[in-house]
Amino acid sequence: MNKQEIYNKIHPFPAKIKERYLLCKPGSKKYTYHLVLDLEGSGLTYQAGDSLGVYPLNNKDLVERTLVAAKAKGDELVTDRNGQQIIFKDFLTSKANITSFSRKFFSTVTEKQADPQKKIALETLLADENKEELKLYLNHHEVWDFLEKNQEVTLAPQEIAQLLMPLLPRLYSISSSQLVVGNEVHLTIALTRYQTMGIERQGVCTHYLCYDCPLDQPVVPIYIQPHHGFTLPESSDASLIMIGPGTGVAPFRAFMQERLHKKHSGSNWLFFGEWTKSHEFFYEEEWTQLEKEGLIKLQLAFSRDQDDKIYVQHRLMENAEEIFQWLEKGAYIYVCGDAKHMAKDVEQALLAIIMQQGPFSDEEAKAYLKKLRTEKKYLRDVY
Repeated sequence: MNKQEIYNKIHPFPAKIKERYLLCKPGSKKYTYHLVLDLEGSGLTYQAGDSLGVYPLNNKDLVERTLVAAKAKGDELVTDRNGQQIIFKDFLTSKANITSFSRKFFSTVTEKQADPQKKIALETLLADENKEELKLYLNHHEVWDFLEKNQEVTLAPQEIAQLLMPLLPRLYSISSSQLVVGNEVHLTIALTRYQTMGIERQGVCTHYLCYDCPLDQPVVPIYIQPHHGFTLPESSDASLIMIGPGTGVAPFRAFMQERLHKKHSGSNWLFFGEWTKSHEFFYEEEWTQLEKEGLIKLQLAFSRDQDDKIYVQHRLMENAEEIFQWLEKGAYIYVCGDAKHMAKDVEQALLAIIMQQGPFSDEEAKAYLKKLRTEKKYLRDVY
């Protein structure tokens, strides 16, 4: 009998995508998908709050553009970071970050640039006083269009291979409980699309999972990334306040599946937000059914359904008195989603609620929130 292979970050499991469908209704300008991956034969287990690590492949068209810009055929042999020989095209597809590049890559091209005007422009960006401008430039270009703008420079495939940053795995919050779905793992993924320099760009892994990856083929390298405390409380009668706009709702779907399966008696309160109720209310039927059954309290914030933008932090403020009562009775607060804006705005709202309802001073409110953190009752999974 063969010993069960152990799959992890170093030795990922090749999973199949069993199901993939849009969570957004027709007419939405967003593309958020629900994915079901098959874990059959992997031996992988996960808990509510864990994340799934995915090793993506770069888009074929992007790889071709990069090869053309690099003046390479693609069949050249290069040596990767592990000392393994690999065809250059395969290296660009599976090993290299070709959607961004480092200062070192930029400096090497600058040194080799023979056009005096272009060289001066590049050198200016490398000056100490222009750090922000350089950062902006790096953020706005991919490898192919940077090389295209500097066609006077020729780098050997091996040199490019040494200069490019590695293609790293992406982590996604798991939106299912294994106790309920068995040998499956569910994901809630928003397709990333954006423009820089007038060019349409796309998120490497979101595009890979939502578009490029074939269904029902064991080709998606995955592993389980355990949570660091962002999971259900041990107490079955604990009350939860879950704040997860957009794809931040993913772990709370897992939490609720598990709580219902285990017949937890604690109260549940979900704060969810998106653009519009008619187009982007993810898992609407599941949430509204739970609400009808009295198993969850829903607080919704659809920013574009009225003239004034309403976000989850506004809904928190509207329910300040009750939220503080829940906190005083030992409720757990979970925040999942955007770290840059949402998580900060939510924290400011929580501090304002504590100050107002305590009533506490600014310092006392901060100490109150810090105590919740210390007691692991204020948990965040932000990115």
